[in-house]
Amino acid sequence: MFSKGAALLVDIGNSRIKWGLGKSGQVTSGPPVASNLAVLTDEFDRLWGALPAPLSVVASNVAGPEIGLCVRKWVARRWQLKLIFVQPEAEAYGVVNAYENPEKLGVDRWVCLVALRKSQPLPVCVADCGTAITLDVLDANGRHLGGLIAPGLTLMTEALSRRTQGLPLADGSYQGLLARDTSAAMLSGARHAAVGLIERTLHETGTLLGCVPRLALTGGDAETLAGELSLPYALVPDLVLQGLLIISENTR
Repeated sequence: MFSKGAALLVDIGNSRIKWGLGKSGQVTSGPPVASNLAVLTDEFDRLWGALPAPLSVVASNVAGPEIGLCVRKWVARRWQLKLIFVQPEAEAYGVVNAYENPEKLGVDRWVCLVALRKSQPLPVCVADCGTAITLDVLDANGRHLGGLIAPGLTLMTEALSRRTQGLPLADGSYQGLLARDTSAAMLSGARHAAVGLIERTLHETGTLLGCVPRLALTGGDAETLAGELSLPYALVPDLVLQGLLIISENTR
């Protein structure tokens, strides 16, 4: 399935670790695993144990130092390689970081911008729909204008259940905009809140730029939200892995 001479790309997220092998500008993804420290070593043995040694291992990590250390130790023990953790920069790969303190931009957001700069027509807005929903905008010159962060779909419904008397966990099925039971109403509220955020951001950004930017959707809930959007969009799975490959190919 995976060829020799590739880079191992690791996207360490709050809920899942996504990974793949990249070579010659192409990424081949493997099955993701939960970001569960208790079982990670066994999961890496199962998924990576039989892989040929990669040329390099490049990762983004937003899940904290303990999980990062677990991945680093596994890679060092198995292949005697040093894992490269990407850090946001003020300007690199054709992207100018908007943050006053560039290193404070989430590394997953930075890597998505690197991938967008190469793969998508500009200007563009990326909506990464995962544990959190993040939106970031690149103008026609690759300058990052900034972004937004909001709870993802699961976080929205879990917060309602935890902080509101009488509301259950939203474990039903989606029924459309106007639901006929409480669980479905929570799912609908979260979904349409997210869609409203995305569409409002595109509208306001269009006023700022003088044209509506293209919309790129990525993350675990991207397809779920895509079906509710009234604007054109491009589904771009594994955007972080694509960005990690670009960085990998420029740091060897």
